[in-house]
Amino acid sequence: MTTSPQPVRPWADFLIGLLLLALQGAIALWTAIVMGLRQWSAGSGPSRSGPPPMDWVPVLAFGTVAGVASLLAYGMMRGGWRWSAGGQFLAAGLLGIATLTFGVQEWTRAHPAPPKPEVSPTSHEARCVCRSGGGPCECPGG
Repeated sequence: MTTSPQPVRPWADFLIGLLLLALQGAIALWTAIVMGLRQWSAGSGPSRSGPPPMDWVPVLAFGTVAGVASLLAYGMMRGGWRWSAGGQFLAAGLLGIATLTFGVQEWTRAHPAPPKPEVSPTSHEARCVCRSGGGPCECPGG
């Protein structure tokens, strides 16, 4: 004979969800501060020529936090904690967007657009075509 699990109380579900969202917000803020300090300290070293290599640490850090939030959401959904699972899925989605944003930023920083060829301004005389053997030049357009 199997007994069904006790139903989850809605107020407890909601409070646990808020507590977990606050905890993950604090973890994401701490991760952002650490990444910012890491970038700040990297600016004091010797600079290299050419584009910098891609920095995977922010992508992996926020991706890990998003993955943990996704696993928590899945576990809570299976356990009947609907409000908590919804909050965790929301947090995982936002952290996933942050991870993609950091990845795109690092990609564009590490792979800059090729420089445009410089067009040297040509003087009016350089465009003139001399057709006579020593006479005045004929310039196009005037």
